[in-house]
Amino acid sequence: MISTHFYYLFVDLGCLIVPFIFSFHPRLRFYKNYKALLVGTLVMMLFFIPWDIFFTSNGIWGFNEKYTCGAYLFNLPLEEWFFFLCIPYACLFTYECMKIFFKKEPLSRLVKPLLIVLSVIMICIALMHASQWYTFSAHLLCGIFLLLHHFVLRSKYIGWFMLTYIIILLPFIISNGILTGVRFWEYPVLNTHVEMIQEKIVWYDNTHNLGLRIFSMPVDDLAYGLLMLLLTTTIYEWRLSKTA
Repeated sequence: MISTHFYYLFVDLGCLIVPFIFSFHPRLRFYKNYKALLVGTLVMMLFFIPWDIFFTSNGIWGFNEKYTCGAYLFNLPLEEWFFFLCIPYACLFTYECMKIFFKKEPLSRLVKPLLIVLSVIMICIALMHASQWYTFSAHLLCGIFLLLHHFVLRSKYIGWFMLTYIIILLPFIISNGILTGVRFWEYPVLNTHVEMIQEKIVWYDNTHNLGLRIFSMPVDDLAYGLLMLLLTTTIYEWRLSKTA
């Protein structure tokens, strides 16, 4: 029987293995963009790792030692560091696939109003929940960053990114579902009974989030994940433009 101490590691590897193998496909050759990927990931981690450390230190979320290998760096399990490498890798691999399948920017007519609507919704949620640190920070920062892309950066790749995000939502929910409740499928799709969730690899202080789960995953993770992946993609595209 597999030790529970490897569960978090297996989630990381499960997200990485297929994108990594197909990165060497002759049509994609994603490995040629590894430098841009590394720069994008490192810049993202410079922001998200301190955020993670601060929230962990303040008990806003934490990690169950039953499901980690026991090695820590700056109060975070090594699997958490690995998470910030694997998830962006899988996202940007999918993103590059979308750029091959769709030669023209998809969602071109929808993406601008989508950014505005999403940003307004997120900023409103943040302002309505200013005392809930996870909800406030994730939604406010994500909403501001979406507005930045729309009004300042005017990114020509945002359509490909948003399509990628929509496509990876299902695996994102599955992986985060396992992390926040190993048998996540046993819970309601929209779950307000957060106290019933068992076997949490990553646990949350629910006074600092909306208290609404998709299965076992806090709905706040959608804003957090969007911000993390869009920041990585933004730096990735900037780096690619410098080497073109």
